[in-house]
Amino acid sequence: MMRRRTGGRRILAVALAGMLLGGGLTGCGVLPSSDNHSEETTVDFGDVATAVTTAVPRVVEVDELKRSRNGFGYRISVGLVTDSAEPFTSDELDAVVKTIWQTLPWEPNTIKLVAGTTTAEGEDPVDLRTAAAQLSPLGVTNAGQGGVSLTGMNARYGAWTAPK
Repeated sequence: MMRRRTGGRRILAVALAGMLLGGGLTGCGVLPSSDNHSEETTVDFGDVATAVTTAVPRVVEVDELKRSRNGFGYRISVGLVTDSAEPFTSDELDAVVKTIWQTLPWEPNTIKLVAGTTTAEGEDPVDLRTAAAQLSPLGVTNAGQGGVSLTGMNARYGAWTAPK
């Protein structure tokens, strides 16, 4: 009686099928895919710049409004141009953050602020860190020279709602 040796062929067939399947899946990974997290070419910031300069008169201009994806949602980065190099008071900074929170047409999970004033020698940074430390329960981390990144706005200002 003659026995067929099919065990080796089966193993070879299974291994080959696995390699083909793995290669096909790897190939799919290098194909371009639609990215649902990509940034739009233009971002609507609403009336944030006007609202901030109105709410805090020492802010003479809002520049460099930027939105970025940070893993949990969107961060807004705002540059503030002020009329003096004096550090912000907690009331001034609170008014800026609250105005951004209530005016922005999309919900930010982080607000990054950097402030400066124009001098004859160029630009001088304006410290926001001391004022930010007094805005409990906001989460505060340092950003740039005297700038801050703030989180937890809903705990301080209530749930975000779209402006009317």
